[in-house]
Amino acid sequence: MVSLISMTKPDYQAMSDNELRDWVRYHPQDTEAFHILMDRLDQRPKVITRTDEEFEIELQRRISQAS
Repeated sequence: MVSLISMTKPDYQAMSDNELRDWVRYHPQDTEAFHILMDRLDQRPKVITRTDEEFEIELQRRISQAS
């Protein structure tokens, strides 16, 4: 007896960035999910630092946000 598993397409838009990143990591053949993740990352604001001091300040800011 063969059991058929219903494969439904995941709702990528409902996934958080971390969930989508994990999905892409474990489903590398899913090019649609990959492109959606890349689009999300591309839409994030870019931070440009011109000096070591600016870099250090930005690094500390991000570390404190992650905590």
